[in-house]
Amino acid sequence: MHDSQHSNATAAELPVVDSRCVAFDVVVQLTLGGPLVAVGRAPEPAPWHGLSYAPLHAVAIRYAVAGAEIWNIPEVETLPAPAEQRTGP
Repeated sequence: MHDSQHSNATAAELPVVDSRCVAFDVVVQLTLGGPLVAVGRAPEPAPWHGLSYAPLHAVAIRYAVAGAEIWNIPEVETLPAPAEQRTGP
């Protein structure tokens, strides 16, 4: 996401998960091994796994713990994480 797109999205109060600062292998693990965001359907009950549907905040929390920057998602804020923790969820 370009910085102008990021600024426009946050100004419009759209949810933003910016994982550019997270190691690529960690993002791959989160994407392929984690749940999908339930959009246009009800989320499934926890526990969530790959190919299950979870609420946006549940997916965003996993990214935040890995070091991603989160905006405009209720119940989730960017969590400070040391660089050594960003190499694995």
